Amino acid sequence: MRRLHCEVLVVGSGPGGSTSAWMYAESGKDVMLVEEGRNLAVNSSEDHSLQQMDEKWRSGGVTAALGSPKVTYIEGKCVGGASESNAGLYHPPLSDGLEAWARDFQIADFGADELAPHLAAVVQEIGVSKRPFAYSPASQALACGSEAMGWKWTEIERFWRYSQRDDGGWDGHRRSMSETLIPKAIAAGCRLQSDTRVDRLLRRGGRAVGAIAFVRREDGSEEKIQIDFERVVVCAGAVQTPRLLRKSGWIHNIGNSLTMNPMVRIVARFPERVNVPSFGVPVVQIEEFKPTMTIGCSYSAPPHLAMWLEGAADDVRRKLEDWHNLAVFYVKVCGRGRGSVRTMPIFGDSLVRYKTHADDFAHLGEGLFRLASALFAAGATEVHSPLPGMPHLKESSQAERLRRILTPQNSSLSAIHLHSTVPMGENPDVCAADSHGRLFGAENVTVNDSSLLPTSPGVNPQGTILAIARRNILRILDA
Repeated sequence: MRRLHCEVLVVGSGPGGSTSAWMYAESGKDVMLVEEGRNLAVNSSEDHSLQQMDEKWRSGGVTAALGSPKVTYIEGKCVGGASESNAGLYHPPLSDGLEAWARDFQIADFGADELAPHLAAVVQEIGVSKRPFAYSPASQALACGSEAMGWKWTEIERFWRYSQRDDGGWDGHRRSMSETLIPKAIAAGCRLQSDTRVDRLLRRGGRAVGAIAFVRREDGSEEKIQIDFERVVVCAGAVQTPRLLRKSGWIHNIGNSLTMNPMVRIVARFPERVNVPSFGVPVVQIEEFKPTMTIGCSYSAPPHLAMWLEGAADDVRRKLEDWHNLAVFYVKVCGRGRGSVRTMPIFGDSLVRYKTHADDFAHLGEGLFRLASALFAAGATEVHSPLPGMPHLKESSQAERLRRILTPQNSSLSAIHLHSTVPMGENPDVCAADSHGRLFGAENVTVNDSSLLPTSPGVNPQGTILAIARRNILRILDA
């Protein structure tokens, strides 16, 4: 069996892993960054296409947490992780949420003031921006409806940069990890090992001393290797991080407290064109009800509309004849449910369970009522129900129907943000890692990804994950 050696092994190359690899490499450490997925250019496939889902998401983006109802979720699986294909929305963490984490989980030296310089450094290093040109028509409709209802709305900044062409138009460039921190890590000496799945960590007493991994060859076969190290940083995400740790023998408070932000989508029809896919992901969100719920627009190309239009195939095709007048909108709630991550004993894959909290159904229903009200206020002529067989809404007075329609038996929920499977802090009853991500019961194992967030943050979490990852590595390097 081939053996590789490094000082610091970083498992997973998403925002937390890229930050960790870059900062350790910059400090002069011999770093190896290992990623299960492929090493692809950020523009290797069209955004939101089936090819992109196949290339950059685990199982083509079709994974589900078992429960009533089951919740489908997505996991990045490529160099750069989810940052390579997500919307890249940047929302600063909510101060009240940070203070609650510090209090309830006894996180030392943590809060809005302590995290502020790290957020500023992330913004400076990677770059965020707002659109230099008009919103998409769907975003404009949501903003108009929000204003008509007297609600606050905002354009969410993105990890994105724009450049103006000679013809006066604009091009957007995603500031993913493969475009920013990973090249910096490699320039500082980090070795990138893609197409490599870390199966388990090898233990000697309270230390991890190596990893057994499998390298995927071009012909589809796998080579088993061993990677020896002095320190390991596990950043494989809220599902794969606890799977790896539990399979390696660490189980205390690991994989027991998964949180999600359940989401439900609806389609609205307008008398004029609102759907222009060239604008990309809509960036307007209604702020009025955060952190309990977020209301926004989704990407609405015809294949995505078809996913959320109920009816037989011929009926959906008929509805899509004027697809330019249709757009997808969503309600996402700060989930109060809890789930677990376990390793399937025979196959070694993750078994994810999740129980959606009763309050989440109530909040989703309330959010659908508010969303439909705003859409009708913006001029929508029809709002499609999120449930098969329910008549479309034709006027604002009918929006009340949406308040109580969702139940565990009839709902179809999804989630794009998963957290909290290795919660950080000093509270021994609930935490699996200390205030800076060092795993309890392990001398040289650190976790530095979304797993550490103690509960759902209530806003798009990528900026928070990056800032916490930076904070943690700086403290460990200074120790």
